Amino acid sequence: MKKSMLTFDKASFYLDGEPFRVIAGDIHYFRILPADWGKRLDLAVDFGLNVVQTYVPWNAHEPTPGKYCFEGHLDLGAYLQACADRGLYVFLRPSPYICSEWDLGGLPAWLLRDREMVIRSRDAAYMKAVRRYYETLIPVFRPYLSTNGGPILAVAIENEYGSYGNDHVYMDELAKLMRELGVDVPLYTTDGDTTAHITFGRHNDDVIGVNYRATRGSSNHAAMIADQMADSPYFIGEFWAGRSMHWGEPFYHREPADTSDAFREALALGGNVCFYMFSGGTNFGFMGGANHGGSYSPRPGTPAPRYVPHTTSYDVDALISEDGIPTEKFYLCRDELDKYLGRPCRPHTPPARETQGLAVTLDKAAPLFENLDALTGRYSEGVLPRPMEDYGQNYGMILYTQELDGYEGDGRPLVPEDMRDRASIYTDGDYFATYMRDRGVKTAGAPVQNNKAIYTPKPQPTRVDVLVENTGRVNFGHQMPTERKGMTALSFGVMLYGCQTRTLPLDDLSRLAWRENRETDFAENKPVFLRGEFDARANVDSYVHFDGFSHGYIWINGFSLGRYDSCGPQMTLYLPGSLLKESGNVIEVLDVLPTQYNASIKLIDHHILEGDAVEMS
Repeated sequence: MKKSMLTFDKASFYLDGEPFRVIAGDIHYFRILPADWGKRLDLAVDFGLNVVQTYVPWNAHEPTPGKYCFEGHLDLGAYLQACADRGLYVFLRPSPYICSEWDLGGLPAWLLRDREMVIRSRDAAYMKAVRRYYETLIPVFRPYLSTNGGPILAVAIENEYGSYGNDHVYMDELAKLMRELGVDVPLYTTDGDTTAHITFGRHNDDVIGVNYRATRGSSNHAAMIADQMADSPYFIGEFWAGRSMHWGEPFYHREPADTSDAFREALALGGNVCFYMFSGGTNFGFMGGANHGGSYSPRPGTPAPRYVPHTTSYDVDALISEDGIPTEKFYLCRDELDKYLGRPCRPHTPPARETQGLAVTLDKAAPLFENLDALTGRYSEGVLPRPMEDYGQNYGMILYTQELDGYEGDGRPLVPEDMRDRASIYTDGDYFATYMRDRGVKTAGAPVQNNKAIYTPKPQPTRVDVLVENTGRVNFGHQMPTERKGMTALSFGVMLYGCQTRTLPLDDLSRLAWRENRETDFAENKPVFLRGEFDARANVDSYVHFDGFSHGYIWINGFSLGRYDSCGPQMTLYLPGSLLKESGNVIEVLDVLPTQYNASIKLIDHHILEGDAVEMS
């Protein structure tokens, strides 16, 4: 690409002085493996996009303070080059916070260690961390700015800040820092579809984007947009074509024809449109976030506010599915763009693709409680339990062990306090109960009163183990600063003091002691790792069907596909073919609360994202 400059006035964008209509879509490099970037981008070209928008997740690129990763599916530079190779421009969103149904909205969990820090503000400690990150990040993408002959036409300052705060000094500092580090293309913001959102989220005279559901209709926003975006072109920064999924809730579709009708209306009104999402993707590993609030509780009779984690799939009913298939929505919207541009409509012919299915024998097992030394990242002894972030842990699970005095008497509730997000309790090695955040308790037969499990003590002291799982940090709203995982106390009518803590980050399974998988490993509701080897067709997609398993995590050849949960609606994890080889593939499964003996797991040839959804537990 030649050196170019995007400019704008209240009527339009201009590229090197010529009117430039932005037809864009979000395709996130970090949610798609590099072998598949080209396929998604080629579909973008086929559709008629001229701009790709993508976030940049801080927590993935700086997993620990001062240590960075820009490799594999986090190779931002390679992705930007792939866009440029296809003639696609980029609107880049490298703001510290991205939301995007991503753990803590992209903010690193290690920020939460500092109880005094005020995230997403002018706070000096927060801005010091942002500066260190930007001093590494911006040199990665600076060569790809359009002013340097690259594809990046504009860079976002923050993300939907108008839904969070009013610290305009913070916005100024972010913008100044970008300019100081060589970002010389236009800056922009994008916010919700109200006057308040835009008022709090805009920055000076930079480009303003507005976000709203496609099916609400652009004409409904015309007056507000004309008033609030008087000095900026009509730019729909996120044209919501679908919506994210939560575990335990149904998959909500938006009708393809409704979306294409809304797209036609936006084009007719002169809008510069960016589909969110244009292509779905995957929240690999532990990176799926969560919501917290009454608006995310569609089941009748459920309490609000409540915590609801996002699924591993980020298909989000996008124009292109999680596994790269153009949908009916893709073709109907492409028809509208073709008609608007005076081009003949084209056949709705999806590209040919292969998938594969096979059964894998899980002949090896490694019970978690027999492998604590192999999994423990850090061991500590203290007075009370502390959240995992205090131990330098971001993801996975954490195990607290405390002692309950022995006595004979009536039972009392045994409760993990300030617990986030799911806690399984074991007494003297026996399963006792599971608590799920904002929900009730399930037990192995213990009495329950007021959603609390009642434990009747023995004459002798009892060892109590509490295994707490992080199922995703809230990614939107004012609860984010308190999203520390684990628990802060174990109560039995009194506080239990004296705590042994093991961090279990689940980032290295290489030291597990594998033995023969046997049915007795599944008789006590205790977490167990399972392992199997298999042959496959290399570079051919498949889907891991976790029917018969409770909830946990799956790895393929050492790569974490993500979380699974039998509560649905997602019942398969997408397995990109680029992770597979002809022979010697290894699958590892951690089932946290096994409900039946599992000696095999199926890889099937299709995705199941719309299975029955039941209440999480």
